[in-house]
Amino acid sequence: MAAQSAGGDCYCWRRVNPFLGVVAVVRTPGGRALSLDGRNWQIQVLAHPPRGLWSRGGHEEGLKYFRFGAWSEVEGSSRVPLNPILDAGRMIEESERLILRIRSATAALPFPMAGELEQWLLDWQGEPLALIATALSDADLDTLSKRVWSAGGRGEAPFFSATLSAEGIAVRDASGRHRHAESLERLIAAAAGPQPDAQWFRFENGEATGLDQGAPRGFGGRQLAREAFPVLTLRTDWPDLRARDVVAEYVSWLAPYLLALPGLSGDLRLRLERDAADYPLRVDALLRL
Repeated sequence: MAAQSAGGDCYCWRRVNPFLGVVAVVRTPGGRALSLDGRNWQIQVLAHPPRGLWSRGGHEEGLKYFRFGAWSEVEGSSRVPLNPILDAGRMIEESERLILRIRSATAALPFPMAGELEQWLLDWQGEPLALIATALSDADLDTLSKRVWSAGGRGEAPFFSATLSAEGIAVRDASGRHRHAESLERLIAAAAGPQPDAQWFRFENGEATGLDQGAPRGFGGRQLAREAFPVLTLRTDWPDLRARDVVAEYVSWLAPYLLALPGLSGDLRLRLERDAADYPLRVDALLRL
């Protein structure tokens, strides 16, 4: 579960589908701060959403997070323009309280992982194949549910597979499509079958309980050992050597992000560290997490 402290909650939450490491979260009763690198923080403050211009009454029911600004040790704080109907004075107080909490919390980075619910894409036999969503509460399951796994790898440094390149497949084609990422996605989709299924799992005491919500018939309530789930969020043991090589190359490319995962064995962490050494700038950016 998230780390509890007198000043608020501090935890990390995995960024999945595609997997991009973790986001660090610092929470206070009146707001939260999110960071993708442990250095730069987006400040969000809880407030009542204002009603429309001609409606009566002061506020909608319930509180929502509003982006208030950003903070870092190097650049200090900045604010975004606020709706004048919002209580700016209170939001400033909350943001200052949150920044104080960030200052005291960053020495504890990386924070413990939050207790997440996990949704896994299943293979045609119903076994966990790839992690496709995470949630912090049951209330989020409907909005976060997915059925397709994404490789990502479409940014400035796209995923490159030496195996696929040797077959004459370009990283990008003339239309700009990222062929290596698409090839890996097709591989995973084929393993999931023509009518892919997914299931949410709750993890406790090293065991996973499959939830009924959205699960294939007969799978609700089933229990699986933690070992049934791929450690690196994606199945890496494939009977087909070509598939195994492409997935291994993807894991190597993703290594700087995968190092943020807890519970890696010593040998696996060492292998990921060696692979991550090929991406020094990315490692430097993610080092605190």
